[in-house]
Formats: sequence, C-alpha cells, structure tokens
Amino acid sequence: MKKPMGTKKLASASINLGNEVGKIERLPINEDGQAQIRFSLWSQGKMLHRPLSLTEKELVALLQAAIQEGILSRGFIGELHSIIEI
Repeated sequence: MKKPMGTKKLASASINLGNEVGKIERLPINEDGQAQIRFSLWSQGKMLHRPLSLTEKELVALLQAAIQEGILSRGFIGELHSIIEI
C-alpha cells in the first residue's frame, strides 16, 4: 500500500481579495502522481479555516490564473469546455 506524500505543493495560482488571497493549488496525494486541486483562502501568509467564497468574476479570474500556471490539466479544461457548449 502506498503512503500519502503529505501536502507538498506542486503549483499554485492566486488572486488578491482585498486583505485576503484566494488560491487554487495542485497537491500530490500519492507516489503515483495523482493530485488533488485545493481551493483555499489565505491571510497574512496563513491558510484560513473557512471556505473560499468568490463572486463569479473572481472565480473566473482564479481559474484563468490556474490555467496560465498549468495547475488545471488539458484534460480537465477539455471536459469543462465540453459541458459548457450547449
């Protein structure tokens, strides 16, 4: 059985939300390279223990930053694109 690798950050993107920062991060979860995507809210360099709440405009900005930083895979982007087209 493979052991978790912890929360070593692979990549992150962020947007300024006034006194706080909204982040999206790609985190490893095992030795096979599977990763999770984490949305989080930060203040003064520390992750806050409350949900990241965004307006639609802020969400678009954060997703755009994540795409530019390579956090979201091409496969994910393709799947998202396929559900958006009606």
